[in-house]
Amino acid sequence: MTSPATAILRCDDGTEIPFEWVYPDAADYEWQWNRAHWPQPATPMVLAMQGGYRAGTDRAWEEAGLEPLAYFRRFQFAGPFQYVRATPYGPERMAEIAPRYNEVAQRFGNALGFWQQYCQPRIEQVRKDLAAAPVDAPLSTLAEAWGYGWHQTFTSASVLGLANMRLTALLAESVGDDAILLAYEVTQGGDNASQAIDGEIHDLAALARRTLAVKHLLQLSTQGDALVALRAEPAAAAFVAAFDALLERHGSRSQGWDIALPTWRESPDAPLALVRAQLASEGVSPAELVARSAASRQHATDQALAKLPADKHAEFRQIVSALDGYVTVREGRAYWQMVITGEMRGLLLRRGARLVRASRIDRADDILFLVPEDFEGAGASDLRALVAERRREWERWCRVVPPDVIGTPTEAPAVAEAAPDQLRGAPASRGQVTGPARILHTLQDGASLRPGEVLVCVMTTPAWTPLFAIGGGIITETGGALSHPAITAREYGIPCVVAVKDATTRIRDGQIVTIDGGSGVITLGG
Repeated sequence: MTSPATAILRCDDGTEIPFEWVYPDAADYEWQWNRAHWPQPATPMVLAMQGGYRAGTDRAWEEAGLEPLAYFRRFQFAGPFQYVRATPYGPERMAEIAPRYNEVAQRFGNALGFWQQYCQPRIEQVRKDLAAAPVDAPLSTLAEAWGYGWHQTFTSASVLGLANMRLTALLAESVGDDAILLAYEVTQGGDNASQAIDGEIHDLAALARRTLAVKHLLQLSTQGDALVALRAEPAAAAFVAAFDALLERHGSRSQGWDIALPTWRESPDAPLALVRAQLASEGVSPAELVARSAASRQHATDQALAKLPADKHAEFRQIVSALDGYVTVREGRAYWQMVITGEMRGLLLRRGARLVRASRIDRADDILFLVPEDFEGAGASDLRALVAERRREWERWCRVVPPDVIGTPTEAPAVAEAAPDQLRGAPASRGQVTGPARILHTLQDGASLRPGEVLVCVMTTPAWTPLFAIGGGIITETGGALSHPAITAREYGIPCVVAVKDATTRIRDGQIVTIDGGSGVITLGG
């Protein structure tokens, strides 16, 4: 069926925005607002670069010889809001594309081999190309590189996803509704990029704890003044050198997936807030974390084998072997997504700095509110009025709440009604915990998190991972069992419930909450 090429986005405030569907039959499927990864409306620059970005995504899939899964085929923009397809391919379509995915996995040993030997080297090359690109390079070319690097992370995820579907289907025959969570638990563990940086933050906090002057300054200085005070303190030299080395290694890492968000290099207060938080709590050591995760995986494996018929054990082990390195790939690709996004942002800011020097704009990040035609051709020499107008418009969009779903909604499964003192979300990591809620809106807020508190936020990114060593549990407004907070909470062995609508407003800061990560139920205290 071919659906109309155009549609109307109707926002909660009555605003109507005409838009074009990203492919001919797109309106026949359900599309969900991608608030988990792109909570803010896109800036004019990002929208303008979509043509080049899509050319890069197509090249990534074509070179790999793979058909993208439905979720990754195209992202839909309706006005400045990004949507992702929620309707999967049907069984016949999956049967058509599955053999090629299996061929790729076999050729590289498994999905981890495909990631390490094929995907990651190409992503690293994109990172180098963006970092070294001339400041006046055509932005369409750079956008293509950006899209190419991003979708190398999705080709690896698709190979994983297909194997995970097989595992979930196998377990469902004997385990039932618990199959989805159990499938993720038997594939957890292993080294990954997020935990490696968490270890670096842990070591910095340990160094600060041993150095009285550093500990004193981190505890007493305000967030914005702490780094300045540390650089002026001779006794803090070793800590400052280690912190600067962290920024040298990971400075291009964005705080999220949106190009409008600053990198750690631009905003060193963000990683320093993580050090401050761990300093106050001591957190979970990297060795303890590895032991926890391995024990959880073994427990889940024992459970699965106990419930599966003996004649299914060989098939179970074969699929789990194909999924070896699951978390390594998932967190590695998220890390590199933020790194190449940070490099793309850095390149734009360098271009913006040139416009500042030419007195065409006031700030380097003003370039995010322009489009290439404004300054690459014979546009107006003074762009400040145009930037101001577009920035005001973008800020207006930030106050608009778009519909959660567009297209053709699928029938939602029945959900048990919550009691008056309860909220319901999606189970993501087993366990129960009771503690005070700590509402966090930014990574810099992380310094306020205390041991045992329940972190409540819209969504976490890999940059938030060190906070999982402190919190007693996690609640997010968005995400699913495969989202970053879900994966990380399982690795840390703490309960997590995701997709809790309006959690950051319905839960009060400091309110006592009890979360059950296996059922998805949150009980509110006084």
